[in-house]
Amino acid sequence: MYEWDWKTYNELRRKVQQHEETITQLVAIIGSMNRRIADLSNQPIQTTTSQFTKK
Repeated sequence: MYEWDWKTYNELRRKVQQHEETITQLVAIIGSMNRRIADLSNQPIQTTTSQFTKK
């Protein structure tokens, strides 16, 4: 390979690695949000009369 080919290859490889890291972080965030939503969905709904009265 020519020198510029190696530079281009290394730059592309670095960018792909950065994208993979970003995707991994996003998947972790989504997983944590889904767990939180599931936790909230499994909790009984708590209502109080103060939510329905005017102040």
